[in-house]
Amino acid sequence: MIDKDLIKKLRIERSWSQDQLSSVSDLSLRTIQRIENEGTCSLESKKALGSAFEINANDLDVNTAAINTLASNNRGRKLGFTGTAVGLGMAYVGITISLTAGHITSSEAGLYYGGVGAFCGLSGCFQIVIEQAPLKKRIYGPKGPFYRTVRRHNEIYIDSNIFARIITVC
Repeated sequence: MIDKDLIKKLRIERSWSQDQLSSVSDLSLRTIQRIENEGTCSLESKKALGSAFEINANDLDVNTAAINTLASNNRGRKLGFTGTAVGLGMAYVGITISLTAGHITSSEAGLYYGGVGAFCGLSGCFQIVIEQAPLKKRIYGPKGPFYRTVRRHNEIYIDSNIFARIITVC
């Protein structure tokens, strides 16, 4: 699949209409419209677009690794929050049962409730801060690779100040 948003962005950066792009790339106007709407094209069309934009045709492909990583991160985040919630619930049940059975005093139970609540709060805070942390993403442009700071939507490198931010936020 071809990155239809990148095609449209490159076309707009050059102030070309779809008709002008079709003339430069020797593709039909309908082909350009289909590529920008559906993100599908033949290898010949991809090579023609790469030539028109003066970039490697492979750079026009969709980054499926980033999409898969994002889906995996979302799944992991949901499981993390679910695990935290279940652990919190079970800890409260255990403390309550111990309190009602007389194995611990109410002051000990309060201390345990507070500790479990603080731990779950910090765990949730850590997950949210990691999610919001800016990242450096390697991008391949017409002049070669470069790094740009992006939001967590795309993955890759967490900067070294993340723990300072966790302490500041929490």
